[in-house]
Amino acid sequence: MWSTKKKDDDVPEFCRFLDEDAEHLRRALRKQDWPTARGILEAADPEHRSHYFSVAATTVGVERWIADEPDSVLPLLLRGAGLLTSAWELRRDGLAGPLSDAGAELWSRLVRQAEECVDEVLRRDPGRADAWTWSIALSRALELPEQERRRRFQRLIEIEPDNWYGHEQMLLALSPRWGGSSEAMFEFARTRAAACPGTHIPALVVLAHREQIAHLAYLAEPDDPDRGEDLAYWEPEAVTDELWDAAHASFWHDDYEITLLTPIVWNNFAYAFAWGDFHKPAWSIFESIEDDWITREPWDTIKFFLRSRNYTRENL
Repeated sequence: MWSTKKKDDDVPEFCRFLDEDAEHLRRALRKQDWPTARGILEAADPEHRSHYFSVAATTVGVERWIADEPDSVLPLLLRGAGLLTSAWELRRDGLAGPLSDAGAELWSRLVRQAEECVDEVLRRDPGRADAWTWSIALSRALELPEQERRRRFQRLIEIEPDNWYGHEQMLLALSPRWGGSSEAMFEFARTRAAACPGTHIPALVVLAHREQIAHLAYLAEPDDPDRGEDLAYWEPEAVTDELWDAAHASFWHDDYEITLLTPIVWNNFAYAFAWGDFHKPAWSIFESIEDDWITREPWDTIKFFLRSRNYTRENL
């Protein structure tokens, strides 16, 4: 990881990139400099590669100019991922979210085109982990049966057992927001956390609880003044005990190594511990995050991050 320490006392900002190569990649793609971008996307380290691909896939408009190459499936996969990313913008609230007729037509077209790209990549290169990650993402967009969603995930972990982005996509594929259930989502998070000690994967437990909060907020009556994220959700002992165990299985585990994606883990546990009133462990994570490694998720706004950090500090 690289440092982005601020040289003044300004309000901190979100860490938009987890290393310099990710920032260079975004800049290259905005300039439509494919040779430079391709060099970064072909990183040998699986975790770096998957992160860089996630950055590329969320670069606005990349799907409109990326061109096929006869000897590489990478541009085709990036086009499919870019198309699906554009589709997600239409359905941020999940499958139950309202769509206009025009929006529904656009959604269907983008998802169908993304599916064609990803399916062709898997036909040509069935061992490509990133393609299976986006195939899992497509499974929820296409409302495929749970069995098929799990089949795609199984193919992924046969290739890369601890691929973070694939696990995240599978958690979403099993969530109530995307046609799954709370029971299936929590079972998946807990099972995979137990199967992958000393990795980022146990942080899925935090993500599952975050998805559950969002689901409960969605179920609330529209005129309920308390509708929204209920921070008291994190306080019951059953929740805090599970978070404690997940942290010990993840970044507090003896075998855990700090890597490129560690800030994602830190921020999720800092959020959960802060509002679960585990102030001392929360503060220790905030000290690791400092002002350098604040990720947009789960905070959404810097104001809420600062509120959470201040709340923790005041209650030490």
